[in-house]
Amino acid sequence: MKTFILSLLLALAAAPLQAKGLPVQKPQEKISAAAAYTVPAGWTISYRTEQGDAQAILEKDMHIITIRLAGEEKSRYKRRGDFLAGMEARSHGGKRAEKLGGLKVAGQNVMIYRREIIVSLPPPGELGPSTKTEEEFCTVQAGKRFFILSYSYGDSIPDPTYNGLKAWRGLLKSFKIKR
Repeated sequence: MKTFILSLLLALAAAPLQAKGLPVQKPQEKISAAAAYTVPAGWTISYRTEQGDAQAILEKDMHIITIRLAGEEKSRYKRRGDFLAGMEARSHGGKRAEKLGGLKVAGQNVMIYRREIIVSLPPPGELGPSTKTEEEFCTVQAGKRFFILSYSYGDSIPDPTYNGLKAWRGLLKSFKIKR
């Protein structure tokens, strides 16, 4: 009997809590309810929640495009300005991201930024340099929330077989906010 009660208590504790009686939405549902976009041909897509934000991760080899919905209750960043002033919008070492220029995304004029990110560290216990690459990103307002769209290639050596920047620009052109 004690085992049954203990099992029941553990199951109840592990069950996801629903805020204010609302059903818990999966990351895919949150993103698809707020935006529409075209996944580049040959890319795979997966979904996750990280730092309180729903994310869609598009990948082709070492090319990665991230669609992150921020500004919700559990999000690290409540406003777009908070993100742009935060460490995640800065290069490794705290340097401000470089402004590449403006672009129209989802009917909004947005600034495209570039920052340096670390993609790999030396093995534990060994000295050596970390591998860095560049990431382009922008933010797009979606009502009280906002999207952080980013593209990076996971190596410091360019990929001669595929132009991921072309796919990134195509995604930005197809990106639409749902009202």
